[in-house]
Amino acid sequence: MLKLWLFTDTHLFLRDPMPVQAPRTDQKCMLESAAILDAALAEFLDAPDCDILLLAGDLTCDGHAAEHRGMLERLHRVQAAGKRVLAITATHDCDQAKRGERNETGLPPLEHPESKVFREELPGLYYAFGARDAIARCEADGFSYVAQLAPGYRLLCLNDDGNGRGFCGFDENVMAWILAQIEDARAAGDYIFGMTHHPSLPPSPIYPIISKRDMLGDWEECTRTLANAGLRCLFTGHSHMLNIAPIVTPEGSPYWDINTSALCGYPGAYRVIELEDNLLRVRTQAIRDFAGEKNGLSARAYLQRHFDYLLRSIIESAANDIALLSRHAVGFSVAPEKVLKMKIPITLAGKFANKITAGGLGTLLLCRRKIPKEARPLLVKELFLEFVRNIFAGEESYSRETPVGQAVLAVAKRLEPILRKPLAKIGVTDLPAFMLSLIYDDSPDHWVEIDLEGGIPTCP
Repeated sequence: MLKLWLFTDTHLFLRDPMPVQAPRTDQKCMLESAAILDAALAEFLDAPDCDILLLAGDLTCDGHAAEHRGMLERLHRVQAAGKRVLAITATHDCDQAKRGERNETGLPPLEHPESKVFREELPGLYYAFGARDAIARCEADGFSYVAQLAPGYRLLCLNDDGNGRGFCGFDENVMAWILAQIEDARAAGDYIFGMTHHPSLPPSPIYPIISKRDMLGDWEECTRTLANAGLRCLFTGHSHMLNIAPIVTPEGSPYWDINTSALCGYPGAYRVIELEDNLLRVRTQAIRDFAGEKNGLSARAYLQRHFDYLLRSIIESAANDIALLSRHAVGFSVAPEKVLKMKIPITLAGKFANKITAGGLGTLLLCRRKIPKEARPLLVKELFLEFVRNIFAGEESYSRETPVGQAVLAVAKRLEPILRKPLAKIGVTDLPAFMLSLIYDDSPDHWVEIDLEGGIPTCP
């Protein structure tokens, strides 16, 4: 049996000198990213039966020189311990530079700590971590390659940053190369699966609505093409969500997108992949602990508290601290002065949002009787935060049979006639069903077994 570990979105944050504090508005634990990565690497190095580490992009926070130096030092230590590293890069790993602009050293000098690595430098920087030993490299993009994991197994390591920012995906030439590699593997009798950065299937039903730009470009056609060519599984990141999404194409080809959360964010998880004969098994582990002051909290609880901070702060500052809310607004491209001008209505709305319970909302919408008694005392604010957190952790557990699920359905049914037109514009035609899909997912996101020859996943 062959075993691999996969980390993604490590977002290593290093500056020279390091700041005293990083933006708390980021869901990632930026200041703790190095400690979290070190803890995860220590766990990997302590695993005696695992020799290959996969890194699915956004290795650094913003592609700064110090961040790449720190990442490369760590990866060289993994190699020195006798283990393989197969890495791809993504949009957070570089600056956008004009063609031909590069430093002979391969990195901006550290005396300019704010300098960023140019995109065209990335293949050279990470050449030792996959491309050097590749059995095929893509000349069309200069980044993608194929790794022979072991006899009978190959991995497509695909860079999908496209033109850098506006489009993330594969152009015609790169797709032709990918399809040729799938065919070559099949002709050789090898199983092949892939790794890229952006999700090729929605990790949540809401994702294409709010973050379509962050999907793999032309994702519907792309996944159909890959699946029909014989690719059964693609490991992805970027969304910072834990999700396993299966489809069967109209032509009958099964396909899975296994999306993994950011290592430096809640819930601090990574994937363990096992290959045995024609079976690919995936299970999820979370980092046990990491160095640094966590105020007595466990690693998971610390990551959760940091994850909740931004949304909680927005809701609470709307009621109590309009100046703080105006600073948050900058992150959403809203001018602070606009928020300050709307102080009175925003404060009133904020106080309502902080105090309203599920029962109170039911009274307001004339559907209180349909709200189960167990759900009525629950603060809507806390339910909202939990719903968002559960999506990222792959733990959407509120079915229609639960009191919370019934409450959400009751409220959604009352709101649907009022919101029908704006919902139609974003493609939502059944609000109750859509809301239920956000809070309940009966397909496991933490474990799956895939038949690389076809068939459906089996789960515990």
